[in-house]
Amino acid sequence: MRRMPNSPLLPLTEDHLAKLRGLLSRDSLLTDRADFGPYSHDETEDLRSSPAAVVRPKNSAEVVEVVRFAHTHRIALTPRGAGSGLSGGAIPAHGGIVLSLDRMQQIRSLDADDMVAEVEAGVITGDLMRAAAQIGLLYGPNPSSFDICTVGGNIAENAAGPLSLRYGTTRDQVLGLEIVLADGTLVRCGGRNRKDVAGYDLTRLLVGSEGTLAVITAATLRLLPAPAARMSLLATFPDLESAAAAVATVCREVPAVAACEMVEAEAIAAVASLETVPEPLRSAGAALLLEVHCDQAEHLMSIAEQILALVEPLGSSDLQVALDEHDERKLWHLRRQVAHAVKSLSVYKEVDTVVPRSRLAELVRAAREVASQEGLKAICYGHAGDGNLHINLLRGTLDEERWIEARDRAEVALFDRVVALGGSITGEHGIGWTQRQHLARHTPPELLATMRQIKDVFDPLGILNPSKIFLDQHPDSEQETAEVSS
Repeated sequence: MRRMPNSPLLPLTEDHLAKLRGLLSRDSLLTDRADFGPYSHDETEDLRSSPAAVVRPKNSAEVVEVVRFAHTHRIALTPRGAGSGLSGGAIPAHGGIVLSLDRMQQIRSLDADDMVAEVEAGVITGDLMRAAAQIGLLYGPNPSSFDICTVGGNIAENAAGPLSLRYGTTRDQVLGLEIVLADGTLVRCGGRNRKDVAGYDLTRLLVGSEGTLAVITAATLRLLPAPAARMSLLATFPDLESAAAAVATVCREVPAVAACEMVEAEAIAAVASLETVPEPLRSAGAALLLEVHCDQAEHLMSIAEQILALVEPLGSSDLQVALDEHDERKLWHLRRQVAHAVKSLSVYKEVDTVVPRSRLAELVRAAREVASQEGLKAICYGHAGDGNLHINLLRGTLDEERWIEARDRAEVALFDRVVALGGSITGEHGIGWTQRQHLARHTPPELLATMRQIKDVFDPLGILNPSKIFLDQHPDSEQETAEVSS
């Protein structure tokens, strides 16, 4: 199929709403603007756009009806999970219909023999993790928002978390998908097999496609044996650069490391302003929070000794071991509070970067230099074992005009430095709305053209999550993307 150039999307009218009501159960359609607030934004800073209607389907059959309707009438359709994303991917940039999959929360099956889970898109990730643990298995991805984010949203964004260092990102867990194509056709790709090379791997293509190619309604996910023994450790350093320099050594020399998170002093201080932070973390220049997984508990202390021997020559002043589950939960709770604490300090711009972990110290220096040049403060933390650093640029006392100019210049300069280091402009937050203007800095024009062709094949009318990833989709649409406000 070939998409008409700049095919306009049409506004949702009262006649459309009357037809939608006839297709759905009464409580699946929201049309009162007073109910639209939660569906007008995600967790991206200062960004929102209101839909014309919200549909909350109960099953895949209702999803089919809504997508078919949107295709027939050329209505923008924005799929949505829990709205915990950080790139504006779930924001209805053209109004239209928000398709919220949050009510599709059934774990259809957990198979301990095949180590596979069949789940609907609205299943909370933390619920799946706990259900897998009850049968002695592990669902690897554990984003910081695991108690609120959904599996479908994780798949759409290829979400990751601390344990992705050992177990991979969401893409590495997806064996198959149930999807609704842009014309309303329900199909399955992939399945329960661990090996399958029949044709193109469309399953992996759809993971991370941000709702622009199809609507994900359910997934077949790989589960893993839960580790027999685990331990959390905290290594403190005099400064962020020395902590960053230690990451590659620890991850290379200690295969048992399953997670390696990094936070700097100002992030720690921000958390300390909200709750108690123990010494020596409170006085550290930076810290690495490590989790180790192995087959036998008696090996844990020897692994800790190995890590200590590695980090001491690199500047670590202290290595603490969580002695029980309470201490372990406390450490990881503090790590999960970092983003909220840092962002409570000031108006901010979060820049999601990733580089080869051997270049992490260079990225830290680049962040400091770029921020200083623009009169901004940069606070860094993130999944250091994956080279994924979240750089928060803080406005501080700058006036609005100066802040916007400095923020935008700093973001461009940071991405240029990241690409020069062999990195990427996003490690886990996606392109969405906020990073569209930067994609060409990272991706060659020939590949961008190929991506657009793929979009056109899957979604010839351009109704699925329009104006995400690419800049120039639907420039003449009746509802301009400029309606997105910040």
